[in-house]
Amino acid sequence: MTGSRMPHFVAELAQGPLDIIGDVHGEIEVLERLLSHLGYDVDGQNAEGRRLVFLGDLIDRGPDSPAVLEKVMHLVTQDRAQCLMGNHELNILLERPMHGNGWLIQPNEMERPGEFHSRPADPERMGAYLEFFASLPLALENESLRLAHACWHTDSVARLRIAQHRGLSVTELYEHYEAEVREKLRDPELAPRLEKEMGFYSVSIFDPEWPAKLLPACARADVIRQMNNPIRILTTSEVTIASEPFFAMGRWHMTERTRWWDAYDEEIPVVIGHFWRRFSNAAERVSGVFGKDVFEGVPPHAWLGKRNNVYCVDYSVGQLHVERQVDPTADTFHGKLAALRYPEWEVHHDDGSVITLQPGR
Repeated sequence: MTGSRMPHFVAELAQGPLDIIGDVHGEIEVLERLLSHLGYDVDGQNAEGRRLVFLGDLIDRGPDSPAVLEKVMHLVTQDRAQCLMGNHELNILLERPMHGNGWLIQPNEMERPGEFHSRPADPERMGAYLEFFASLPLALENESLRLAHACWHTDSVARLRIAQHRGLSVTELYEHYEAEVREKLRDPELAPRLEKEMGFYSVSIFDPEWPAKLLPACARADVIRQMNNPIRILTTSEVTIASEPFFAMGRWHMTERTRWWDAYDEEIPVVIGHFWRRFSNAAERVSGVFGKDVFEGVPPHAWLGKRNNVYCVDYSVGQLHVERQVDPTADTFHGKLAALRYPEWEVHHDDGSVITLQPGR
């Protein structure tokens, strides 16, 4: 599955006032409600001349990924919005059955029957969706602001700037990096240990009942795969070997995400999504945990990083499908959709609440 348009992997971010929206995950009604609170009409126009920017992960898990796509595609076509590629869009382009993307990819062994109640894609629109995904940049920047789905990794951004002059599609570039990774995994010290461990891991990776133990060579290989592919880093972040394996999104993991922002030491602020930020304690977070909580001890609307100039605007709307299953009668949820208003540095949530951020930088 590929689109025909060549993307700018690192593209120019629009100037002027912006509303930067975190992961939507197929929640069309929540998105429409947030846009109304932000002052956008049904056609995406704003009386104050503001523009929208979506940080990726428009799709999967929620009830109507096609409706979200149609909305955002229209806004981008009309030059009223920009949109980044998230890891969920990338998985579709790579033809990967993943937890939540059965609305487009079938068969899908990653989903249990009845787990998701998502409207399936119209087969006649699938080509347009794939072309749209393939056109999305992996990073947006101007002289005062940087955006990525999960991680601003300076070396990876530099590699992507060079690569965008090679005329490759994002899937072709991804495979180029993966070929380099496969060469690294042939290391004579790592390869035999990895082959031995994979005999256990490959048959148990999707079994939640597996009495998992950390497999050092598998964990090391996962770090090599992640940290040597710039597309992986920007869409899913930096990783390190996990203290212990954990089961999430249908499979066991040997690595966990890092607080990459603690090493970000540049002046230009960065806005990201991806990381399942929350308002309450971990017991109320019903889905989306990936190893250790990167926000442990961090207030829900705090700046991040050594310079206090990184902000995550993903407030776990991707867990609403689970919350609805837990309590079908609920009318309030822990997960929300949010937008970061720039340059005002206000966070607007879909329930209409507004938080003015404390000075960060």
